[in-house]
Amino acid sequence: MKLTFIRHGQTDLNKDNRIQGGGIDQPLNETGINQAEVAASHFDPQKYDLVFSSPLKRAKKTAEIFVKGQKQIYFDDRIKEMDFGEWDTLKVDELIKEYPKGFNEDGYVANGYLRYAPGGESFEEVASRGSEFIDELIHKYPDKNILVVCHGTLIKTLVAHYFSNGNLGVFEQVANCAISEFEMTENFSKVICYNQVL
Repeated sequence: MKLTFIRHGQTDLNKDNRIQGGGIDQPLNETGINQAEVAASHFDPQKYDLVFSSPLKRAKKTAEIFVKGQKQIYFDDRIKEMDFGEWDTLKVDELIKEYPKGFNEDGYVANGYLRYAPGGESFEEVASRGSEFIDELIHKYPDKNILVVCHGTLIKTLVAHYFSNGNLGVFEQVANCAISEFEMTENFSKVICYNQVL
């Protein structure tokens, strides 16, 4: 199976460098719509057999822009963004000052954040639900070309799950509207490209 991930375009929370998880349903802002339209102008949806998206507005709208009305979009809750609990919508800079152990050296949320963010998901929980979705695709559609439009932390967590034994430090954060492509079977996985902006 060939699997392509696309991260959604920018939202106002992204622009303001605020935490935006699966419990927050922000739409794309004007910049985000433009990012998706520019990237989609270099993108051919016809080569994909199936298209899946997170049901959150920012991913749904991005998927609609990329497929240009040429493909049906299927929605799945398992590919929603990681839920950051009480940290959702808070400013990253302020959280880093107050809870430095909740972030890695690059300023991204790290596993330790759960001690300070009640109601949040662990990276293991996100990897579990996301990999259940991907493994199901591999089993059902081994010879298909699949497009999945979703979220940055989810993509990075899944790539780490399949390619670095869960080590999130190996892969950079995914940019808005960036594409990552993989070949995946039940016994073999290969990175074609990661975090490529069209």
